[in-house]
Amino acid sequence: MATTPTQTHALFTTPFSHTTDFTELADNCEHYAYSLVECDDITEKLALCGRLSTCLALLQSTLHEPVPAHLIPHFIVNDLPARLPAFEPESDQLGQYCQVLTQLLISRALPQEMARVIEDLLCELVGYYADTLKAPRWINTPEGNIAIN
Repeated sequence: MATTPTQTHALFTTPFSHTTDFTELADNCEHYAYSLVECDDITEKLALCGRLSTCLALLQSTLHEPVPAHLIPHFIVNDLPARLPAFEPESDQLGQYCQVLTQLLISRALPQEMARVIEDLLCELVGYYADTLKAPRWINTPEGNIAIN
């Protein structure tokens, strides 16, 4: 019996290589990560992780290269965007991220090089978490205290 290809299955055959533009690689990484979160099948999850890992490695290798001339027009705007990319998880979610990374380090399941990267990530996340929790929440105005959004 034949199966109907799904969006996830298309991700397994999406071609990319060291010649793929970094913008495409970034899009691919997003697609793999989003599909990973939505996926329930362990085999597909592993395949998505493998594709994501490969794509991330290729993307990482492009970070210090200049933007290719043919892509420069895509990065020029006449007005600043209303929203810029930001990492803004809810406090409880951020706390869970920190806890899971801590437990991963406690388990000593990672090779030393990977553990070091997770330690760095955990340090950054905990600092951000603490700053978020300690940030001002109201501003005193002549009209009274107003919540800071």
